[in-house]
Amino acid sequence: MPSGTLQEGETLADMNRTIEQNPDDAKALAHRGENYRLMGHFEAALDDFNRSIDLEPDYAWAIAHRGETFRLMKRCEQAIADFSHSLALKAKQAWTLAHRGASYYQLKQYRNALADINQAIELQPDYPWALVYRINLYIRMERYEEALVDFDRAIALDDTIIAHWPGERGLLLSYMGRYAEVISCCEQGLKDNSNDYITLYTLAVVKARFKGMAATQAEIETTRNALQAVKDRSKRAGVVYRLGGLAALEGDWDLALNCLQEAILLDDNEPLELARRDIAWLELREYPRFQSLINQEG
Repeated sequence: MPSGTLQEGETLADMNRTIEQNPDDAKALAHRGENYRLMGHFEAALDDFNRSIDLEPDYAWAIAHRGETFRLMKRCEQAIADFSHSLALKAKQAWTLAHRGASYYQLKQYRNALADINQAIELQPDYPWALVYRINLYIRMERYEEALVDFDRAIALDDTIIAHWPGERGLLLSYMGRYAEVISCCEQGLKDNSNDYITLYTLAVVKARFKGMAATQAEIETTRNALQAVKDRSKRAGVVYRLGGLAALEGDWDLALNCLQEAILLDDNEPLELARRDIAWLELREYPRFQSLINQEG
């Protein structure tokens, strides 16, 4: 049986018929549960995984994928328990180690997360998903050079694994003060997608710091228009956050901090992590309201 995906030509109706004919088929139940998980139907997925595991208590694959369902539901303690149980039954599973590491990451237990993800990458060096999590861990640990090495490895393996990757890579380079490289990376990325609002933002911020505001006003306006167009379609924390970053660059601190506060309400993780490092906010770093916002737990 394939590991949890529909066989060619198979539908959920087909799986339902199989289970109706044999309700004690643990693998068929787990197979259907995994497809429910992939569709975002987490409660239905849990029902099937629970039934499968009741029938076959040592079914390591089903236990691990139930753990992933728990992780996606932000029930990370239960996820870790399932991943650990699966690993006890079947050691050296790169996927399970990586996803347990991701659960530790969500709980901000970064040392445990890094230990698991390192093991996963040792077992499977060409694992871009695990590399992306290690990039994020290295950034939080301010191990930027190591993060950049992993970033380039991940993109070489799968250039879709990191959305807006030229802008994200540029952001990482900016943490190291390598501004000329940021500009080159972002300008090259914009040749392929001139409306990439994250890359536009990274470029505008770094040019403002590297070349001055007067030389960057056109980029700021282009970036603001691109961000606003995305916000008008769907309010996203990252977009609101970056509108705040532009306002911070221009000295409109009240607008900047209002945007930052709104972004944190939309997502209490990404905006906090960005604001702590993003050079758009340099003048506000010691400002009491900024400190109050970024020092809350994400």
